[in-house]
Amino acid sequence: MAYILGEREFWGRPFKVSPSVLVPRPDSETVIEAVLGLLPDRTIAWRILDLGVGSGCLLLTLLREYPQASGTGLDASQDALAVAQHNAEALGVSDRARMVAGDWRKPGWSDALGPPFDLVVANPPYIDSGAIEALMPEVARFEPRLALDGGADGLDAYRRLADAGPGLLAAGGHFVVEVGAGQARRVQCLFTSAGLMLLPLWKDLGGIERVVAAKQ
Repeated sequence: MAYILGEREFWGRPFKVSPSVLVPRPDSETVIEAVLGLLPDRTIAWRILDLGVGSGCLLLTLLREYPQASGTGLDASQDALAVAQHNAEALGVSDRARMVAGDWRKPGWSDALGPPFDLVVANPPYIDSGAIEALMPEVARFEPRLALDGGADGLDAYRRLADAGPGLLAAGGHFVVEVGAGQARRVQCLFTSAGLMLLPLWKDLGGIERVVAAKQ
């Protein structure tokens, strides 16, 4: 329905969507809640990176909540970047948002991202490859597989992001990611192995451990 209408509300704001991006979901608003709790000062010019920016719902919402912040959105899909750019302009934050093409599955993917960031957020693909066809038809048939398929155990993207995390974060920077049901503890282990300091887990409205946060 969101693809037919061409938009979906997220954090009280309309976001354009197309079949090249995931439809924003209420579960992902837990990422915003976690960030606002971890970084309560909204007057600081935080440097924010969104890995797998998609529609831009995470990055652009944070730029609206932090009016002095600047942000970079990375995505492997040029079509997704175009959607995110449209939403940045519609929300009046395009002067503080930079969209960059990049694929974390390829070597050197982080080279073009610039200086270390105060905050890195991500809602990476976390569905087991073998489970995608069993998802609801409106998800399995219409949403981009690139944004769904997390590999054999659903954790491929988290391994790559955890390995890159220390190099992306400034001193004291935060890494905040959405995870699937039952994945939080395993993702925490990946972050710990990468040398990041774990922070408390955040649960969504359904009581599921939905957000893993760590600090440099």
